[in-house]
Amino acid sequence: MNNTENNSLKIAEGSTLDEKEFVSKSQRKREMSALQDLGKELTEINDKLLALCQLPSELLNAIQEYKRLPNKHEARRRQMQFIGKLMRKTDTELIEKVLKQDHHNANLNKRLFKQLEILRDKLLMGSEETLQTLILDHPDLDIQYLRQLIRQTQKEHDQKKPPGSSKKLFRYLRELKKST
Repeated sequence: MNNTENNSLKIAEGSTLDEKEFVSKSQRKREMSALQDLGKELTEINDKLLALCQLPSELLNAIQEYKRLPNKHEARRRQMQFIGKLMRKTDTELIEKVLKQDHHNANLNKRLFKQLEILRDKLLMGSEETLQTLILDHPDLDIQYLRQLIRQTQKEHDQKKPPGSSKKLFRYLRELKKST
């Protein structure tokens, strides 16, 4: 093989390699922005979730430093840039999985909260059908205590008092749901 054939072969091989590795500048910016957004989300979660993410110590320290900084725009912006830079070196698969699970749990909690509010409101409106369903679903239910909470809540509402019994009723219903 002569030199010209060898050079053309290298060019052909190089161009194939470049095509596989080529990522547009816009795409790189989008990826970096996504990593920085993920880093921003990490600064907003509690320490328990941060521990589940198993972050490298340098990234964890940067996040804790970000949380420590006052809300001065420039200092936090620079620290967020640094967190984004560290995120590029970090495998984000576990982080994304933990955050996704946390969002899922939050949505379930919101849905349960809404269901309990509806159940409480139906009981307060005097729905005997809802009460009977609740009694059938929870045989260990203290019926007398439940009826007492309903009466106290209705009385508080009529007298325009703070909702102390309403909160007790909600907590009791939540405990019943947890026991099933």
